[in-house]
Amino acid sequence: MRPIKDIIAEEYWNIGFRLCPEEDSVVLGNGKFTFKQLETDKRFWYADPFLFEKDGKTYLFVEMFDNKKERGVIGCSEYENGGFKKPRVVLCESFHLSYPYVFEKDGDIYMMPETHEDGCIKTYKAVLFPYRWEQDDILVKDVNAVDTVIENGLLITSLVCPQNDMSVDLCVFDAGTGVQCGCSPVFTDSKTKRGAGKCFDFNGKRIRPSQSCVNGGYGERLLFNEIKKCTESEYCETEFSEITPENIETESKLTPCGVHTYARCGNIECVDMKFRRFNLPRLFWIADNKIKRSV
Repeated sequence: MRPIKDIIAEEYWNIGFRLCPEEDSVVLGNGKFTFKQLETDKRFWYADPFLFEKDGKTYLFVEMFDNKKERGVIGCSEYENGGFKKPRVVLCESFHLSYPYVFEKDGDIYMMPETHEDGCIKTYKAVLFPYRWEQDDILVKDVNAVDTVIENGLLITSLVCPQNDMSVDLCVFDAGTGVQCGCSPVFTDSKTKRGAGKCFDFNGKRIRPSQSCVNGGYGERLLFNEIKKCTESEYCETEFSEITPENIETESKLTPCGVHTYARCGNIECVDMKFRRFNLPRLFWIADNKIKRSV
C-alpha cells in the first residue's frame, strides 16, 4: 500500500471557468486571470474540461475522478445563471475514462474520451444528449494513446513512451481508416507536446493546446501552439504562448500548483487547476479496494 501521508495529503484537480472577451483570454499569456470553480467534494475531483454548444446551451464535459473506485468517469454540467453546477455522471466503464472530446458529425454527436486502459481509440454516440451514450466505433486498435483530438480529418494523439510516461510521441492517424499517416510521428520523446484540449481559432490562428511535463509532473505549464500545417504528409506547429499556475487566481483564494487543459466556447473559457488537500476518507476507500481485489 502507498504511504498513508501520500494518500490523505491528496493532489487533486478542479475546473475553473470565467467569462471573457477574446482580447482578455489566457491564450495571450499575460497577467493574472481569475476563475470561479466547480463545487467539489472528497469523493470526486474534476479535470480535462471540454465545452460543447447545442441548441443555444453550453455544456461542460469533464473527467470525474472517483476516489472511491480509483478511476475516472465522464461527467457533464450545463451552464445556467452564470455558472456550472456539480457535474452529473454520463458515461462510465470498467476502465478509466478521461479527456471527453465531444464533436458533431453529420447531425449526430459523438464523444472520443481517452480509453488507453482499453488499448484503443474509440468513440461513443449520444443516444440522448448529453446523458446517454453508447459505444460507436473503434478508430485505432492496439495503441497506448492519450489525449486525442480530431483536426482536418486527422487524429492528433499522444502515444505514451514506455520508458517514461511523462514523455510522448505526438502522432497523426487518418480518422477514417485508423492508419498512421506518413508524417507521423511529428515529435518524439517530447515532454511538451501531450494534448491539452481541443484545437480552436484565435486571432486568425489555429491553436492546439499542449501540456508541459518537463520537470517530471503534470501541470507545470500550459502551452498554446499555432498549427502551421496539418495534412497526411506534413504536420508543423510553433509555440504561440504559455501560461503557468502563477497566471491563475481563484475567487476562493485557493492557490493552484498546476494547470494542464484548456477549453473555450463563445465567451466562456475553462482550465483545470491542481491543488492539494487533506482527504481522510480516501484512505478507507483505497484500503477497501485493496481488500476487495485480494478476495
